[in-house]
Amino acid sequence: MAIAKKVGIINFHYSDHNYGAVLQAASVEHFLKENGIDAKHIDYVSKEREQKGVSETLKNILKKLGIFDNIKKLLGKDVHLKHEVENSVVFEDFRNKWLTRTERFNSFERLKKYPLDFEAVIVGSDQVWRPTQFNQYSDYKVYFLSFVPSHIKKISYAASFGVDHWEVSNKIINDEIKSYVRDFSAVSVREDSGLKICSSVFGITAEHVLDPTLLVGRHFFEQIIESESDNENTTNEIVYYKLDVNEEFLKSAVKLGEWQSKKVKNIYYKHNHHIYEYYSVPEWLGNIKNSDFVITDSFHCVCFCILFEKEFLCCVNESRGLSRLQSLLGMFNLSDRICSSNDDFTSKVASLAPINYMQVNKLLEQKRYHSKRFLLDSLSLTGY
Repeated sequence: MAIAKKVGIINFHYSDHNYGAVLQAASVEHFLKENGIDAKHIDYVSKEREQKGVSETLKNILKKLGIFDNIKKLLGKDVHLKHEVENSVVFEDFRNKWLTRTERFNSFERLKKYPLDFEAVIVGSDQVWRPTQFNQYSDYKVYFLSFVPSHIKKISYAASFGVDHWEVSNKIINDEIKSYVRDFSAVSVREDSGLKICSSVFGITAEHVLDPTLLVGRHFFEQIIESESDNENTTNEIVYYKLDVNEEFLKSAVKLGEWQSKKVKNIYYKHNHHIYEYYSVPEWLGNIKNSDFVITDSFHCVCFCILFEKEFLCCVNESRGLSRLQSLLGMFNLSDRICSSNDDFTSKVASLAPINYMQVNKLLEQKRYHSKRFLLDSLSLTGY
């Protein structure tokens, strides 16, 4: 079977705070190169929305004055403990080492004029099909590959809508996106709810496949960890990676640590001499691999817990998309790992049986085979 030898990839590889985004990007590229394909990321980074709106501007002013949290308390809303985190250069360091990229594009118009030297372009993975998350709303033209000429194959791999419903209500834009999707030669999605969206909104049949991190397996990430010799060790610790942390969450995590006689460590960032800094990407992975237990609300952190065979709890955040985590955990019969940030983690963990990773790995291998076949078959040039 003749397959495309030059393939472009487009996703959210450019993130300067999201470990999962850069690692899934590296995973797609690694898989393709392992299969003899010359793969390269299309370095599209659109400009941030220029108009943040009056409410966003007011919020930033209140934060600088130090009264934003007090107002939230008065309104009965959760107050999250957040810090200004430095050292985002670690994400670019990772990209420089593990990604191959084209020249930089920051507008659809410029990207459309660029002569693409690919036989196929893959969009995915991550929430590339969730327009409400784009830097600019018009980026749907990019992530639904309208800039790709008709002689180049268009493929989605594990594209995610982020939530269990289609969030765009504009009929003109919906009709436009529908025409773009129907021009794809193969469509796959990351969540089972995405299958329904593809069918009901776009009128197409899609495949349900693994996230790229689960596709490539743990050996690739162990290589990344080993690429930094000074990786710090978190052996026998409880670690948490959570975007929104409040005092209730911290109390529950500390209580769990006391119950298990283990230290509790934040692996989103580290505290060095009054400065908060991101861990390097290899350090972050090493923190998960070497930990004893993980608490997270992150889709990709759960993926790495599964790959490194960790015991974990998954704190769901409905506003960010509950269906993503339900689909992932349901796939491996791990739905009992779901909890709320306000739960008593000690009671929750005490009620759980250890994860049967022999069973999980058996399911993972079956789904990995299906996902590999989908991606390689979709790159076939026969009859195209």
